[in-house]
Amino acid sequence: MEGLGGLLLTLGAPVLARALGRRFGEEVGEFAQDALEALGKAFGVAPTEAAVTDVLEREAKAQPDVTKAKVRVAEADMAAVFLAEAEKVRAENEQQRMTNELLLAETREPWWAWAWRPAGMWGLGLIWFWNIIVLHVLNAIFKIALPPVDSAVLLQLSAVYMGLYMGGHTVKDFVAKKWGEKGKAAE
Repeated sequence: MEGLGGLLLTLGAPVLARALGRRFGEEVGEFAQDALEALGKAFGVAPTEAAVTDVLEREAKAQPDVTKAKVRVAEADMAAVFLAEAEKVRAENEQQRMTNELLLAETREPWWAWAWRPAGMWGLGLIWFWNIIVLHVLNAIFKIALPPVDSAVLLQLSAVYMGLYMGGHTVKDFVAKKWGEKGKAAE
């Protein structure tokens, strides 16, 4: 798509050229499709690379000023898409900054006020690892029959931990999705 991107650069549309030039990786695919749709709409053709390239080359030779104006209209349409994406990225960055501040604030408290979270994660991981792997290896090596922790109990313990650690919404949302609709239908 370098040909189309180069043509757009000569017509004064750097934003569209970047979107169609795939300089940002795979995630730009949506932007490229939006850019093609904006150009297709501006020129009244199908939003495909071939159709847009063809009409741009033809129109740029026949009516360069009109073509530039139409490309600028398409670029203005794309500006809203890029601004919305930029706002989304800004909000994600702000959320990450606030999460980092919270984690730093928690580590300033006494160790017992925050250490239960990593201790709980490691402890649950260790119990699962014991129950699924280590127990069976020891039973095979020593020819004994150590009983495993009941998986239902282990799942419930994990759910309670996730509920405490993740604010309760993880388990609540799971239960609402899994059984919430059935409960509403029964009422």
